[in-house]
Amino acid sequence: MIVRIRRMAYQKEWLRQYHLPKPVVSVGNLTVGGTGKTPFVIWLAHQFHKRGKRVAVLTRGYGRQDPSQYLFVSDGQGHIKEWRVSGDEPTMIAQHCPWAIVAVGTDRFRLGQWVLEQTSCDYFILDDGYQHLSLYRDLNVLLFDATDVKGLSALLPAGRLREPLEASVDAEAIVFTRADSSASIQSVRRCLDNNLVHSINPIIVNSVPKQIQHVVTGQVRPLGFLLNLSLLIVSGIGNPCSFRALLTGCGADVCHEMQFPDHCAYGQEEINLIQKHMNEYESTIVMTTEKDAVKLREWFTKDEPVWCLTTDLEFIAGEDYLLQLLDNTGVSE
Repeated sequence: MIVRIRRMAYQKEWLRQYHLPKPVVSVGNLTVGGTGKTPFVIWLAHQFHKRGKRVAVLTRGYGRQDPSQYLFVSDGQGHIKEWRVSGDEPTMIAQHCPWAIVAVGTDRFRLGQWVLEQTSCDYFILDDGYQHLSLYRDLNVLLFDATDVKGLSALLPAGRLREPLEASVDAEAIVFTRADSSASIQSVRRCLDNNLVHSINPIIVNSVPKQIQHVVTGQVRPLGFLLNLSLLIVSGIGNPCSFRALLTGCGADVCHEMQFPDHCAYGQEEINLIQKHMNEYESTIVMTTEKDAVKLREWFTKDEPVWCLTTDLEFIAGEDYLLQLLDNTGVSE
């Protein structure tokens, strides 16, 4: 009831929404845990960049250790803060988009104002912003994990929903992630259809493996390198099962898996545990995610077999529709 009343108060303008002087595109979800927001934010930033526009990503910086109210993770000139200062996902976004401004702060409206006081940009991307209702957004993009119908069953603490499913009504674009076909979204889509009064024009995307990269040296190998290899999987993400599925889909054999909490700040205790399992499974290589590689890089040497899987976003349906929505916010002006 509380979250319903809060959203309604903004819809009816009982509570004020603040406007930034540049268009804002929000990427968010209704559940806790991973739905693939960070890769989607990276894809979106690239769409701005292809059009010659300067983008600023506004994010909370979950897990960062710098107490500053506002902080540049990247100034768009290649100067990137390390993950302890800014948080793992902002650092990952900055590394993938070195030409983008990436800034962290709790109050995203004030953060956006602060960014514009320091530099200029053409558009803002609001990372994990669907519940940040005090900031007006020109386009709301809402992500659902097609493999996680169970997560839509109830609100916290009984389930994993932050808000009721009818809150989806404020989204102009609904994106189904981790879906390899239109048929694979049907269970999640039925849940939404039962709670919405308007029809859904589904945007369907999938994360597809691209290559593997050594976390220390940056050396890359083709996916065929994984064929018939035994892997020790290490991850600290919201949906570790999806990562395992990507690796087994490449023909690799998983001999052991270590799952750490999402946004795990790896320290000596965790590294000792990983090293112990590396010694137990001598014939294996360690595979981790790009987000975890940001934090694990400093703990290993160039001679240790610690690799990460890189991925691309592949659109199954709805890419043209989404690009048209971006055009309508002025992305292609």
